[in-house]
Amino acid sequence: MRSHSFWRLAGRLDHLRKDRNGAILPFFAIVLVLVIVLAGAGFDYARAVNQRQALARGLDTAMLAIARELSIRNMSLAEIKDFIDNNFEAYFSSNADGSANFGRNITLADPQIDTTARTISVSATSEVPTTFIRLGGLGPDTLDVGVSAQAIYPKSVEVALVVDVTGSMNGSKITALRKAAEEFVNILVPPGSASANEKIRIAVVPYAAGVNIGTARATAATHGANATRPSFNRCVSERTGDEAFTDTSYATDPVGPGTAQAGWNRGYYRSGGRVYSSSGFVCPSAQMVPLTLDPGSPTKSGTLLHTISRLSASGNTAGQTGIAWGWYALSNKWASLWPTESAPAPSTDERVLKYMVVMTDGAFNTYFDGPRRVRGRPMTGSRNSAVPSHAIARQSYARPSTHPGSESSRSGFKSEATQTLSA
Repeated sequence: MRSHSFWRLAGRLDHLRKDRNGAILPFFAIVLVLVIVLAGAGFDYARAVNQRQALARGLDTAMLAIARELSIRNMSLAEIKDFIDNNFEAYFSSNADGSANFGRNITLADPQIDTTARTISVSATSEVPTTFIRLGGLGPDTLDVGVSAQAIYPKSVEVALVVDVTGSMNGSKITALRKAAEEFVNILVPPGSASANEKIRIAVVPYAAGVNIGTARATAATHGANATRPSFNRCVSERTGDEAFTDTSYATDPVGPGTAQAGWNRGYYRSGGRVYSSSGFVCPSAQMVPLTLDPGSPTKSGTLLHTISRLSASGNTAGQTGIAWGWYALSNKWASLWPTESAPAPSTDERVLKYMVVMTDGAFNTYFDGPRRVRGRPMTGSRNSAVPSHAIARQSYARPSTHPGSESSRSGFKSEATQTLSA
């Protein structure tokens, strides 16, 4: 009985072995799985592409926002990272249309700042779970996508605006200068943005035969020389000696005082061996304004725009003195002369660009010939070329004069002046 059952089972197995009906089904099942995986792979990769595009949009939005913030204030790497983290949803979720599981498993690398190229770079990566290509272990469980973005940001800027307020600037030229200077300030710091401005500081330096920096500062910068004789004690001139063309601190080597006063609104000068007095050798009424973030307004006393709006033309031209004080306004070596908020950044700070803009209409004709004398005569040679090593832009208002004589406010031309001195 058992033998019969055995042989019957063996026969059925042999029959099954020889039966070719349905042999394709196992192969079909295998091929079907492969077709599903291949077809689904397109879907998985499409989701990865969508997520990468959404990630790129979100990161671009973040970088534009950071670049805008850097245009008005300084930010450390930690502050930039916190800024992105705090606004993550705003930047990334709003750009996630068509993406898969966007917002999950996003990793932001630490921002990288190149202070020389003024660029900031950030990269982000994300994982997209697969649905099809992982079937049967034929593909990964996730697809990694990554993007990077870069933005150029402006550095902080310090600008010294050196303006010629001498007699030849009288009339239409001083009006044009006031307008140009006001527009210059308003372009750099647009009205209404001063409260958010942390990047741009501007100083204004009006000059004639000297520069008015206020009595207290003039006393410090001249080591008291302005107070030891009847001078325009709010006024300073230039420096002589070995440090004449450097930005060495006034604490080490003082600058010259203003012209010796010869009466109300008059100063002494020398022509040949004789001493005269003239209204051409006086200190500007407009006082220098050191670096400031706030341009103020034409009605706010002591501010940039107020000082510019009240500029008037009078006196001879010590242009090199104006340029020197523009340099001092930008030099960290002179920081102790200014309020704390006006202290210039060190020249080694790569985050800060320093510029000097000079608005004038002609040649220099007055110089300090220390220790206590100011002379006025044609400026030639090294004195006329003693320009600080900052970027300088010059706005000219008239052609040089070809006629000798004193400076003429009527013609608007600079002259070859005689000599000036202080006592």
